[in-house]
Amino acid sequence: MNLYKRANMDLYKSRKIVFEEVIRVGEWYVKMYTITKSAEFEHPELYQQAIQQLPVWLEMKNQFDDSHAHMAFLIVHAGTIGIFSIVNWWVGTNMLNTHIFLTVPDSPTTFTKISGTGLSPCIWELEIINRERIAWMRHVLQRSPNPDYEAYLMDTFTGDI
Repeated sequence: MNLYKRANMDLYKSRKIVFEEVIRVGEWYVKMYTITKSAEFEHPELYQQAIQQLPVWLEMKNQFDDSHAHMAFLIVHAGTIGIFSIVNWWVGTNMLNTHIFLTVPDSPTTFTKISGTGLSPCIWELEIINRERIAWMRHVLQRSPNPDYEAYLMDTFTGDI
């Protein structure tokens, strides 16, 4: 008996990751990424709506440590069941604060928080998170006490994975 077999399991297919821009939200700098199965990200209106949500999302606290450097990254992922918006920022210098929201076709302007019960980003989103981890280590943690936040903001990724 194969314990890992799942009915209708999708085969892995690469997706397009695009670094879009760095935006400023109050005191925050946010690196913006999109992920899509298509040749191009086809939801510019939702991308803009996610940006509109950032002031609220960036105020969300965690139970561990809310000290941060006002540096974040947002992933807007056009997935199979809807569009996921994953906002992340470094807290306590080396921990990642992550909130995941889902927007479904029936309610394209509603962002429902789905993280907090054990859900974690998917394999494509984890690629961006890993690259952001490397950039954070390289430009911030390894340069302490003089982090280079500008270099961190410029260290981005675009490609198919």
